[in-house]
Amino acid sequence: MPTKIAISAIDIPTGRRRLDPAWVETLADLFSNQGQLSPIEVIADGTRFRLVFGHHRLAAAKSLGWAEIDAITKDAEAFANQAEITLREITENLARRELSALDRAVDIARWREIYEATHLLNKKGGRPRKLSEDETSLKFETSFSEAAQKVLGISRAAIFRSLQIASIEAEVRELIALHAIADNQSELQALAAQQPARQADIAALLTAASPQANSVADAVAILDRTPKPAVAPKWEKVAGAFSQLKESEQDRFFALHEAAIQRWLKGRQP
Repeated sequence: MPTKIAISAIDIPTGRRRLDPAWVETLADLFSNQGQLSPIEVIADGTRFRLVFGHHRLAAAKSLGWAEIDAITKDAEAFANQAEITLREITENLARRELSALDRAVDIARWREIYEATHLLNKKGGRPRKLSEDETSLKFETSFSEAAQKVLGISRAAIFRSLQIASIEAEVRELIALHAIADNQSELQALAAQQPARQADIAALLTAASPQANSVADAVAILDRTPKPAVAPKWEKVAGAFSQLKESEQDRFFALHEAAIQRWLKGRQP
């Protein structure tokens, strides 16, 4: 069970990963609104404590001026040596599976819904008025600091995308959760734009043991018995992006690919 310990009594071993200031500020915002939801882990070392993991959480608590922080305390005897302690930190970080685009969208949508339910009954003339989608998303967005908005990807555009993706039928979300489409935002939006029955059929084609389609567009073509859309070559996509760069950015591109450019020029010489 976690207990509160004095922050001033916690020592941070050398060699830790560099703190991300934006993430520290984001956690501080979350701590201010929700409190500390996950304890850090420390090792008792006499009257002091040695940090095992939770460096960003500790920094966030310090930035808020907290005197104490929730921590799980372990005895040094629980670890064979310093290497085992370091391994504990590494495995803790590796075990934190990154959210897929699908999971992230659903979480943001749920978070915004909770925010709306608990904060956003706007009273005018004594009568409560339910805010519009745009008003709700704006207030939800601006409830975070600029740093938190950047780190968490919270913006009105991102919120609307999340709401769209989260509208995919729950059964379909379950089906695609561990497949490549779950981490492809544009494909998820294309799937969300389809009718529920079509979503299920498209998902089945994408996630079959031997997938019959590589994209939502491919699946739609199969269902509608129309030709699959032509796939633009990679060079065409790069060329399109390159044409929109500033001259200084194009020069940087040339410098990075100088060897390839020289090879191409040499091949053009008579």
